[in-house]
Amino acid sequence: MIISPIDLAIVITYVLAMLGIGYYVFRKAPSLEEYLVAGRSMTTPILVCTLASTYYGLDVLFGTSEVGFNDGVVAFFGYSELSLGFYVFAAYGLSRKLKAARFTSLPEILERSYGPATGYLGAVSSILYSLPALSLFALERISEVMFGIDAQVGALALGAIALLYTLWGGLWAVAITDTIQFIFMCVTLAVAVPMLMSELGGFEAVAATVPETHFDIFGGMPVWLMLAYAATGISILVDPAFYQRIFAAKNFRQVRNAMLIALLVWGAYDWAVTAAGMLARSGVEVGALPANLHSNDALLTAVVWALPVGLVGLFLAGVLATSMSTIDSYCLVAGSNISYDVYRPLVKPDATDRELVQATKIGICISFVLGYILAFMFDRLMALWVFNASLMTSTVLIPIMMSLFWKGRRTAAAGKMSFLFGMVSVIVYYFGLSQMGVYDETWGTYIWSVQIGNLSYELWQEYALFFSLPISLLGFLVGNLIGEPRGPVIEPEEQSA
Repeated sequence: MIISPIDLAIVITYVLAMLGIGYYVFRKAPSLEEYLVAGRSMTTPILVCTLASTYYGLDVLFGTSEVGFNDGVVAFFGYSELSLGFYVFAAYGLSRKLKAARFTSLPEILERSYGPATGYLGAVSSILYSLPALSLFALERISEVMFGIDAQVGALALGAIALLYTLWGGLWAVAITDTIQFIFMCVTLAVAVPMLMSELGGFEAVAATVPETHFDIFGGMPVWLMLAYAATGISILVDPAFYQRIFAAKNFRQVRNAMLIALLVWGAYDWAVTAAGMLARSGVEVGALPANLHSNDALLTAVVWALPVGLVGLFLAGVLATSMSTIDSYCLVAGSNISYDVYRPLVKPDATDRELVQATKIGICISFVLGYILAFMFDRLMALWVFNASLMTSTVLIPIMMSLFWKGRRTAAAGKMSFLFGMVSVIVYYFGLSQMGVYDETWGTYIWSVQIGNLSYELWQEYALFFSLPISLLGFLVGNLIGEPRGPVIEPEEQSA
């Protein structure tokens, strides 16, 4: 697909602006607290922008549109909207407790609750979850489909831009660029979807061309798969970037209000992305788009086909903004885990702020490289997202929820065993299904058919969370019978502050 010089100039201008912001913040030489949690001074407006742009990256833009392309409105009603329920609980149930204790990172919660060993395990899980593989995976598609350059080279070059301004400015640079990227994301999608609808002849024409099941709430998607996709939304309750925003907020009310406002944005964004995926499917059915169009490329190809010169450049800048807002946030989280949660306690407990900032920057680079490698190991965006979310949720959800809400006995062994039981169960499940199951080209996953008596059951790789979470809880209960009980994670005087 050929991009006009005008559109290319718009994209280049956007990229240079992001780098300029990062360099401006870099000149202020932020302290460790400013670098990691923005001096704990963020207010509602900037929190809305950084929350919305961070969580609705290219995994949603391409992942939800992929489901919309293949299955229709189930992408919104059966997947996205069920996930938003977890966000409401996060706004009311988690924010106050996390803000009260003045944590700096997610692993620090585990360290205070269960001891250093569990804190280190949590750091490893947080680092793996925060690797920017999802966004780099999507940048591969942008590079190849939009700019006609090698996928690996394009992902490396475009991703390096977000890496650079994150290295320069830390969370303040991330938050300021997220604010601009938030505007690009919302405006460009709001313009693109109606124009695409118009090009395809309106709603009635689209409804007549896509499969009938595309307008069923459950679509053609198996119910258990829909629930598995929705269940990955529980990862927000242990998402380290979300926790970082809570720690960076000026007070509890700021982050709670930001979450509630962001919910409205997320709902509208989900619907627009789902609609774009369905519109792309209509374009394929009527011959306006290639018959062999891959679902991963559907949204990009359809929108660029429908938009005129100039708006294409703004849309591509918006897509890049969506990707960069996620890359910068999660690279910073992984880098801070490496420096604050691993390097500081294990290597140099008396490290200065300057040394920890430098260690964080090294960690950011490490996370980017590892994410780049991981991005080429999956064929479908949703498969990569489900594996990441399943691993993070299965290892730390139970220990963290128990540390914050369980008032009974809690031992160091409980945290470690819950983590290890959850991790092993996810890995064994995924590996086992890949060996015993059959790869399904339509869904891009392994499915194992099990016959019990006269009944046949199908186990999909995406169902891992249904087994690993109960196993993680079992590990906590078994471990809780061992060792001496520990005190509360949040001291009473901090709760009342």
